[in-house]
Amino acid sequence: MAQIKLFGMLKTLVAGQSVLDVPLADGAQVQDLVSTLHAQYPPLGELLHQKKVVVSVNQEIAHWETALGDSDEIALLPPFAGGA
Repeated sequence: MAQIKLFGMLKTLVAGQSVLDVPLADGAQVQDLVSTLHAQYPPLGELLHQKKVVVSVNQEIAHWETALGDSDEIALLPPFAGGA
């Protein structure tokens, strides 16, 4: 079971939760996580599929093929703008 941390407005898409527990099969990749989240939370899944939300694994930007493990720190980061 992986724990997914959500930040900012993403929490509103999952009934205000800041952490989701998501079951992952052995050998799961980010794309599998996205499919699972899309099935459970379609608005969040749409943002992930449109790549408007960044997936971070162990504090590094992840790609669709990034492997996931139960002990990984996984976070979903909403769009953000930077300073001057």
